[in-house]
Amino acid sequence: MGYWKKSWKSRDGSVQIVDKYHSQKMQPRNPLVREKRRKRTGVSTSTQEQVNLRHRVDRLARLLLDNFETGDWWITFKLADAVDAKIFRREYEKMIRRMRDAYRKGGHELKYIAVLENLAGRGRMHGHIIVNNVSVFSQLKKLMRTAWQLGDCHIKPYGGDVMDAQRLASYMCKEDTVGKAIRERKKMMAAARKGRKVNGRQLKKLDQIITSERSRICPSTNLVRTKPKKKDIGRAETYREEIRAPRGYHVVKELSYNGWTVDGYPYQHAVYERDG
Repeated sequence: MGYWKKSWKSRDGSVQIVDKYHSQKMQPRNPLVREKRRKRTGVSTSTQEQVNLRHRVDRLARLLLDNFETGDWWITFKLADAVDAKIFRREYEKMIRRMRDAYRKGGHELKYIAVLENLAGRGRMHGHIIVNNVSVFSQLKKLMRTAWQLGDCHIKPYGGDVMDAQRLASYMCKEDTVGKAIRERKKMMAAARKGRKVNGRQLKKLDQIITSERSRICPSTNLVRTKPKKKDIGRAETYREEIRAPRGYHVVKELSYNGWTVDGYPYQHAVYERDG
């Protein structure tokens, strides 16, 4: 019966992402190939949370690749004095309106993805925003002094390649912090099921981290959102495990791998970046 192939290409064609995998519906007929499937042990809540987090990061990385390029701006906006979350959100919305008006005055449309952090009380509130570059640094600096009126802004250029997008998406989704908390909670729950004593306060703290550290992602409505194309490959029993790039591209080894779905079926994730 073959396998599924899901392909995605960025708007400018510089990056391709291809997922190949089997499922209950799409399995090889050859019993020797079918035996590759892992024994299914059930999907725990924590495992699904990790999968959901990874998907969130991947979706955001694709959104960055579709809409932003080398030389666009990554801005951190901070508070000079502490304020409550309601005021912070209100001033953020004012900042966006001022930036949008300034861009339109210059004949451009503002494109952005922002993230608001520490709104639940862990550390001082601040935010980050990536915007399309339509002016020199000095003009942007002047604009941000007017747009964000509660503190300073730090501005630096965005790298623009596939690894930059992945790292930035991971950071904006707090993948390291949330992922670590999910894994630690999973270990504690496994210990509890075996009858071991578990620190309830520590478990509650991990729950709070998982909930509160999930940053609020705020994209503009005018972003391009290229959708992946999915099709069934019925002419082959399975896919080749070796990952080979199409002509004109190279494999991004840091992001490409062979693994397993949560249901135990073989899975391949391949990322290709255009040469040059």
